[in-house]
Amino acid sequence: MRVLAILATSCFVSSMSMRIVDPVVLEISRDLHVDTAAVAMLASLYAFPYAFAQPFLGAFGDAFGKALIIKISLAILAACLFASALAPTLGLLALSRLVGGAAAGGIIPLAFAIVGDRFPMAERQLALSRVLTAIIAGQLTGSIGSGFVASYFGWRAATMAATGVTVAALLVTLWQLHPNAGVHRSTPNTREFIAGYRTVLANPRSVVCFSAVFVEGIVIFGLFPFVAVLLEQRGAGGLREAGFVLAGFGLGGFVYTAFVRIMLGRLGLYRLIMAGGIVSGLGLALLSLGTSWPIEMAIFMIIGVGFYMIHNSLQTQATELAPSNRGSAVAAHAFFVFVGQAFGPPVYSLGLTALGTVGMLLSAGIAMGILGIATAWALKSRSALPAPRTSDPAEA
Repeated sequence: MRVLAILATSCFVSSMSMRIVDPVVLEISRDLHVDTAAVAMLASLYAFPYAFAQPFLGAFGDAFGKALIIKISLAILAACLFASALAPTLGLLALSRLVGGAAAGGIIPLAFAIVGDRFPMAERQLALSRVLTAIIAGQLTGSIGSGFVASYFGWRAATMAATGVTVAALLVTLWQLHPNAGVHRSTPNTREFIAGYRTVLANPRSVVCFSAVFVEGIVIFGLFPFVAVLLEQRGAGGLREAGFVLAGFGLGGFVYTAFVRIMLGRLGLYRLIMAGGIVSGLGLALLSLGTSWPIEMAIFMIIGVGFYMIHNSLQTQATELAPSNRGSAVAAHAFFVFVGQAFGPPVYSLGLTALGTVGMLLSAGIAMGILGIATAWALKSRSALPAPRTSDPAEA
């Protein structure tokens, strides 16, 4: 179980670093004297390179060793977080987030792939749920910690604290995460690189999985950078409150992992996905009511439960799309997740301008409901990969 704890630690800092900017958008805009919409685009600047690094880092992990790529990625991420904390301009901050996003792209997907390499399918579900718990904890820490520290010491101190945590994770990983001698490696070449992804895409379920996570990335995560702005506009809170509201999403993930056995046992895979879309869509619609921040935190918890009902069912499917190219399959899955996240902030910026807060949130809620129903139907109609029968949490 040592390797699982190390992978969980690496995924924790990757998830944390992704969410540290969301609660402090207003603080950064005031400190650097730039528009809040421009600062909100930092989420896209992190997610785009994260997404486009996936195919390459996944293939490199298959060739040179997933453990080695994770170590290199953690080192670069730590350096970029340190540079972010010292950035005097939005341009330099954007550059450090851009490079950091590319580096972080080598952590979570390859950690999932290592789980696939080292744990048999019967144990893999539970192992994935342990890593998922660390990812959720990272989201909570990034959201709450960044908002809380920034409210007292500023956003730079919050980013420097994240740097320290990442360095600690790097040291543990360098010391304890060793290559798996049982996994075959070969020097990558263009033909094998393309062939690996062709193998992944040959599975008819891959199109369904990748399309679904792309849309959920837009609809769910595109909202995050605007939470602090919307709270202030409504007079419902500031940095600390935004951090707590966003943390509700991560708490929803914990609720999901606690009850996933029961939900899977009663609903099954396809109805679980369908229900997830409806639940998260309902949560987005409820946000349009514009209530107090504690209630909005509870609503974000509902959104989190629904999101993980869909997303982690698809994540488990991704580990079996192409067992001989598992690193590439998981990397491709993550690629579409983060391309969606990168498109999310501009889509929400346009939507909030054109439709208003209420209209945009209601539209997002409807979109998630449709996504859950359509994804469940599409997966059920494709028989290339049998639906998992186990009720372990990592169906999550």
